[in-house]
Amino acid sequence: MGVRRFLLACAALFSFALAWNGLLHLVVLRAAEAAVRPLYRPDLADRMWLSVLAAVATVVVYVAGYVRFARSGSLREAIGYGLFFAAVAGVLVDLNQYVLLPIPGRLACLWFLAGVVEFTLYAVIVRRLVRTAAGAEG
Repeated sequence: MGVRRFLLACAALFSFALAWNGLLHLVVLRAAEAAVRPLYRPDLADRMWLSVLAAVATVVVYVAGYVRFARSGSLREAIGYGLFFAAVAGVLVDLNQYVLLPIPGRLACLWFLAGVVEFTLYAVIVRRLVRTAAGAEG
C-alpha cells in the first residue's frame, strides 16, 4: 500500500470522526451527557488539542491495523474488523470510564453502542479506500 493511499484513508476517517463525534456528543447525546458535565475539566478548551491528537492517533492505528490484517478486502471482513476494534476500544475506554468515574451505566452503554456504529462505519470507509494484499478493490 502506498503512503498516499494510507494518508488519504487517514484523512477521510479523521474528517468523518470529527463530524460523527460532533453530531453524537453535541446533538444526539447532549441531554444524556449532562450528568457528566460537572466532571469535565474547567480548562477543557485549553486541552482540546489533545482530543484532536487522540482522534488522529486512533484513525492511524485503525487504518494501519486494517492494512496489516485485512486479507480478502470483503465487506464482511471489514465489518468484522470494525466490530473487533469497537470491542477493544469499548473495553479500554467506556468500561474503564464507568469503573473509574461516577457516570451512569446507561451513558457508558450508549457510548459503547455509538462506538460500535462508528468503527463499523470506519470499516466501510477504509475498505473503499484501501487495497488489501489480495488486491481487492472495495
